[in-house]
Order: sequence, then structure tokens, then C-alpha cells
Amino acid sequence: MTDRKATLAEEQRAVDRAYACYERRFRINRETFRPSEITDSRAGTAFIPDVAPEVRFESDLDGASLVVARVDVDEDGESGTWYIGRRNVRDENGDTFVVNWQAPIATEWLKRRADAPGGIRLRRVLRCEGDRVKDFRDEIRVAATPPQAKAPERTPPPERPKAPKRTRGPEPAIVPDQVPVPPPAEPGDDAAAAQEAAVSPADGLKDFLLEDLERARDGHMRDIVETIQREQLLLVSDERKGVLIVQGGPGTGKTAVGLHRISWLLYNRHFKTGEVLVVGPHPGFLRYVRGVLPRLGTRDVTTVELSRLWDAPRGIDPPAARLVKSDARMAEVLRRAVEAIPRTGMIGRLRDDVFDIRFEGVPLAVPGSVLRELVETDGNAPFAVRKRRFRTHLVDHLLRLRAEAVRGGRPDDDLRRRIDRDPRVLGLVNTIWPNVTAEGVLRGLLGDPAVLRAAADGVLTEEEQAAIARPPAARVGEEPWSPADRVCLEELRVLLTGDGPPRYRHIMVDEAQDLTPMQARSLARRCPNGSMTVLGDLAQATGDHAYRDWSVLGEILAAGDGWHLKELTVGYRVPREVMDFAEVLGRSVAPGAAFPRSIRPVGPDAITIAPVDPSALRDEAAQRARSLISPDDERSVAVIVPEARRGDMEAIRERLPGNGRATVLTAAEAKGLEFDHVVLVEPAEIAAGTPGGPGLLYVAITRCTRSLVIVHAAPVPRVLLPATIDPEEGDYVIDAPSPTATPAAGDQEAGSGTGFDAFIADLEATVREERRSTVHEGLRHALIAELYTAGLVPTVDSPTADVICEGTGGRILYEVLGEGGNTYQRMRDAVLRVLEVQHAEGEQAEHRFLVLPEAPAEPWAPEVPAEAFGMSVIWRTDGGWHGRNLDLALGRTK
Repeated sequence: MTDRKATLAEEQRAVDRAYACYERRFRINRETFRPSEITDSRAGTAFIPDVAPEVRFESDLDGASLVVARVDVDEDGESGTWYIGRRNVRDENGDTFVVNWQAPIATEWLKRRADAPGGIRLRRVLRCEGDRVKDFRDEIRVAATPPQAKAPERTPPPERPKAPKRTRGPEPAIVPDQVPVPPPAEPGDDAAAAQEAAVSPADGLKDFLLEDLERARDGHMRDIVETIQREQLLLVSDERKGVLIVQGGPGTGKTAVGLHRISWLLYNRHFKTGEVLVVGPHPGFLRYVRGVLPRLGTRDVTTVELSRLWDAPRGIDPPAARLVKSDARMAEVLRRAVEAIPRTGMIGRLRDDVFDIRFEGVPLAVPGSVLRELVETDGNAPFAVRKRRFRTHLVDHLLRLRAEAVRGGRPDDDLRRRIDRDPRVLGLVNTIWPNVTAEGVLRGLLGDPAVLRAAADGVLTEEEQAAIARPPAARVGEEPWSPADRVCLEELRVLLTGDGPPRYRHIMVDEAQDLTPMQARSLARRCPNGSMTVLGDLAQATGDHAYRDWSVLGEILAAGDGWHLKELTVGYRVPREVMDFAEVLGRSVAPGAAFPRSIRPVGPDAITIAPVDPSALRDEAAQRARSLISPDDERSVAVIVPEARRGDMEAIRERLPGNGRATVLTAAEAKGLEFDHVVLVEPAEIAAGTPGGPGLLYVAITRCTRSLVIVHAAPVPRVLLPATIDPEEGDYVIDAPSPTATPAAGDQEAGSGTGFDAFIADLEATVREERRSTVHEGLRHALIAELYTAGLVPTVDSPTADVICEGTGGRILYEVLGEGGNTYQRMRDAVLRVLEVQHAEGEQAEHRFLVLPEAPAEPWAPEVPAEAFGMSVIWRTDGGWHGRNLDLALGRTK
């Protein structure tokens, strides 16, 4: 058995030595590159000569531990002990002592599994606080075995550096990181990672990781070098070309994976810092992650808020217009608009359909057919290029005509310039090819119905064209360009001039599920080689475009090397109780996405639901937040409010301590962030606030790492209630209403109390409202008639279910959708309704059907409820009934 005290002392000596060598490097650098006494008069700082950018004069660990692990290795004819850490460190003899975790050999060592250690005899994880060793855990420990015959040596790949050796000699001031490249990954690595991720929560939550999760969130993201999990490291070190899309739910560490991958790629010289761009959803996110890359040793990477990739908007589009302008089809409309700019019709207005001029006494005539042919030349080139080539070819043609007319005349070297600048030639060129700008083209497209109709015919419907049409402003400079317009203007500039935005060799974009197709095109334009790290969670989608899967964005972003998807399925940050609470909501937003399994238990107090009187909502939120701020720890608290209550933020903020540990923000501003405690105000308003409201509510609920408090006056959305009312679970604390709490106006029928009674009342009120619809009731009774015809006796008077029937195949539950119920959005909502009805009925149905009033609006939509939730979709038309499992649905099975 390991003597822990002796082992800790041994590792402490090694860590002390590592720090001494680490500091020695800076001391040597300072002595070698001694700053001059000459100062920069403008900056007021000492002049420092040019040195390599990797040369440092001071530590840049920012309090993070230098050493994170130890490995004892015996393979490939090399044996020894090395440490793994955040920086590469050489000892007094110039030998590698601490290997940077980003080095290929260190990454390979860290990825080894305990059941396949290779030549690793010991892999020990150290838990350090700065330079002090607090604990250790042996992940791999192989007992010594008798010597065996040496295996044949593998042939190393070309230019493969040798393994770290003990070499004598003084330590140079600048030492490049020379570490070996590991052999190729073992076959089946992904399968092994999936198997490893499938361990039970009790086994999967390692001690050091649990301790790290218990640390207070201070409002800034930390790196995960000390606690990185194998499934994360496999993605960090993924060297495949193309677009890597990482789908990961809340708390799975996808943002950390993306940032660590950026650092890993830069360290291993796949790219240079100036060639990499990091795109975040909002300024708060960029502030949150800004310290991660420097602590990983990576600097000067460009980071930018997504909206700042384009000029600042001056207006806002209505939802319908925003949806059309941001759709990928808009690129085709813009292309057609530019393609139609050359005024070939003006050629027909020439006298006798001929461009006829007398140049310096020589008559020259170009037929209209030739001019039209020249216009069509290079049809795929940018507008400005086509215009320039038309002018060049026209002058060439005129030169040939003149040469034929003036036989034997002496050539004039300046003749081309004179023809090219002839006012009549310039007039013709500018008549056919007018001088245009992106702003002018878009203004004319949106403001002229005829121009829009010509460009959008067969691409946009008449309703969609009407949605984006608007009268032009008095001047181009006064146009109220919206965010979607700004993206369209970039597309037009490329079509007109060929000049695009700055280009990068690698782009990382977070919260990518909210990219519009047009924004994705813009990002792809910035990275023509198609090398990207794309992070997101379809269940956290809050934008106008809801994606079933990642294929749409993947195809837009990818270049020649394509795209591949990896899913992080283990949640580390968000409490298990909170993820269980949010599961139905998350699955409703993205039925096809993998839902993460949280391995972090917190306890029965993880969730509190507090109903209050509407007039007390703001004070209650502030009071709840204050109660979570303890003088004994530094845990962070966030109050998340709906966008509609932005005006309450300052008043809540004034009621909180000014120690920087409490934050008040909207749900949209909370994206990508995490806090120890979250007080969520009025979730119903968040869910209903925008088309992406359900996704935004899912985001807001999953921002905490310890506890969630929901303060509400309006009823909590029904999709959340089933998880809060099971008295046997005991996972959530539901506060009793305060003595002054009363139902919000108009909510009495829906039930604004708490508990099972309120849930049932709300459900029954919705059913009563639906049955006021003639479309709904006509369809419901048509279904009932079919069941009676088949010899079945359906239950039709349930206060919560539309129709229930005991068929030959078991109990069947039907959810009837009324007018407009043939869209995927309505089907998705109905799936939740069926789950709620089953909960209310207290009995699970063997079969569940959604019944639509007409054929699905999206042909693919019926497959999603069937594959994700086992719910079949049927519909009725003039020609009869259609859909999956139709015989079972209508009682026709024998």
C-alpha cells in the first residue's frame, strides 16, 4: 500500500524543483535580454530589444498550478519519470522535466486508458494549490513484472523527434519545446471513449473533479487542464481537417474543449495566433473566457462578439422579415439581383442595334450581338470584374476594327489609352454597367416590388417577398439597416467587388446553434479552407432558425474537407437535479439532440419554486439573491430576468451587495455563462418572449452549478411542472405561497397555485379552450367516428385527454391539433402535451398519436416525433386518412 505521507513529500520535492527551474528560466532570460535604460518617451517604459514572442520574463500562470500529473514510462527503449503541466520546463541539466500537456507525447499519455496503459507504469494526478501539493490519485499503476524480450522497434514516422532524454549541458535562454510525436491513436478510440463515458454517475465522478466542481464560480472561466476528461481531451487533440462540430448540453464543457483545442492547435503549430479567430455570442461571454487562453500560454488570438463581425445596425426587422433575410435562400435572391444589373436592354436602344462611332476620323461599328456576347463573358465573376473585362474586350474589338479600316497605317502606342478614355466608350460602358454599391442594390431590391419580384421569383413566396419589402428612405445614408441587412450587404459586396472580410485559417464559434444560415455563409467566407471548431447545443437554440440537426450549418460552414460531429454526453457542472428538471423542456426544443447525463449530485435543495404576488416579484427576487450571498464563501449569484423586465434590473441591482458577487442580467445575456446560484424571474415570460423562447428558458434554467430558485407570479410553464410536483421524488423544494400571494389577473382559470391540483387545473383549462375551436372538434369527432366504425368504444369525455381508446394493441392516447396544427412547431408542442396528459391520467399508453387537420407543412416533420418519442403522426384530408401506423390508429388491426 502506498505511504501517502511519504508520497506527498516526494511529489512536493518534485514540484518545488519544477518551480525553481521554471523561475530560473525567467531569470536567465532577464539577464540575457537585459532591458535598456533607454525609455520610450511616449509610452514611458524601458526599451526592450526584439526577442522571440515565446520568450517570457515573468510567470504567466495567474495562480494556476504549474504541475498537474506525473508519468513513469517504459516504452520504445526509453524509460524514466516525467511530469505533465501547463508549461514545458527543463531542469538544471537542460533535460525535459515538465512536459507541457499540449505536447503530443503528453496528450498521448493522458489519453491512455487504465485497461490499455501501454508502456505507462504509473500515471498519477496531482492536486495542487499553486506550488503546494495537496493530494494525489493514481489513475494507472502497473505492478513490476520480470524482464521480457524486447518487442521489435517500430519504425518512426519521418522527422519524428526523439523521446525526452537526459542530456547534459547548460540550459539555454530560449529552448524550443522538443517533445516526441506520439504513435497513431489506437483503433476504436472513439468507441472506448463512449464506453468510458457510460459509467455510472457514482463511478464517473472522480474525486478531484468533484472537488473542482465544488469551488466557487468567480465570474470568470477557468481552464480544465487539471480535471480534463478523456472524452474532452480526444476532441481537444482532434487533428482531422475540416469543421469539427461539438454538440454538448449545459455543463458538458464544450466551451472549454473549444478553447483548449485552439491552444493545442497553436502550440503544435497547426496555425499561428494571427490566423485564428474566436467568435462569442455577446460581450459578457468574451469577458467570461478572456483569461483562459493566456493561462494556457496562448496570446494574441483575435476574439470578437458575433454581431460585431458586421457594421452596427440602425434598425430592427419585424420577425417575418428577419426570418426571410437571414435564410440561405436570400443569397440566391441577392445573386440574381446583381446578375440583373447589366442593362443589356440598353443595347437594343442603340440606333440600328449598333454601337457606331467615328474615332479620329475612322468609323467604327460594333453590332449589338457582339456587345451582348461580351456582357455574358465571365458570368460567375464579381460584377466589378465583369465590368472591367467588358471594357477591356470592347476596346480590343474597337482596336481590331480600326486596324482593319486603316491598313498600312503606323501603329500608335497611345491608341489603346485614347480609345479606352473616349467619352462615348465610357458612356456605353457605364450605361450597360452602372456604378453601383451594395447599399444601393439592397435599397433598390427591397424598395422596388418589380425588382424584388424578378430576383425572388421561384425562390421566395409572395408572402415572403411582401415581408421584406419596404419603402426606401429619402437617401441611402438614411436607410434603417437591420442586423440581417448588414449580413446581406456583406454578401452583396462580395458579389459586386470580390472583396470579402478578413480571412483566417481557423475559426472557433461558440453558441453556434443560433447562427442564421446567412451568418454561417459569412463565417465560411472568413475561413475559406474550412477549418473550424463549432460549439453548440441544439436544445439551447434561441434564434429564428430551429435546426433538427447540424447538417444545415455543417454543409454551409464546410469546405473541401467536410465536417464531422461529436457529442459530449456527460454533464459536469449543472446539478443532476436541475438537468432532470429541465429535461422535458430541452428534449422538446431539440428532439434529435443527445441530452447530457449530469454526474454531479447536489441534493434535495437544488431547486426552489417560489410563487409571489405580482407586486412583490422584484423585491422577492432581490431578497432571494441576498439570502444566497454568504460572508463565509465567495460563491456567485445571478438574477436572470426576462427581456421584458429589463427595466427592473437596476432596482434589483440596488438591493444587492456591491461586492461583485451578484449579477443581474437578461436570459439572453446569460448564454454561455455559469454561476453558483441562479434566481430566475418569471420563466413564463422568457418562454413566450420570442420564437426561440423555450430554448432561452432552457438556457436560463441551466446556468447554475449549485442551486436554482424560480420566483414567479404567472403560472410556471406547464412543461416544467411535472418535474416539480412528484411528492415521492423529494428532489425539489417548492415554497408555499406567501400570505400575500394571489393569482395573477386572468390566471384563475389556468390555476396559478402550486402542486398537482394547479397542474391539473391548468391542463383542463387548456383543453376547454381548444374545444371551442370548430376545426379541432370537427377533427376529433371524425376520429371518434372512425373508432366507433371499427367496433371500438373510445373515451371522449376526459377533461385532460382528447381521445383515449383501448384497442387490440393496448391503450392508445390521441392528441388532436386544431387549426394550423400541421407545422413541426405545433407537433413539438403537442409531444409535451401528450407527456403531460399521461402524467395527469396516471397511466402510460402503449401507443400515442398526434392527429393533424391536414398534411404536414414540412414533409420530414412526422418522422421526428416517431423517432425521438415514439409518437406516430396521422392526418386527415379530403382523400381520407394518412400517416404512420394508420391501421392501429383507426382500430383496423385484427
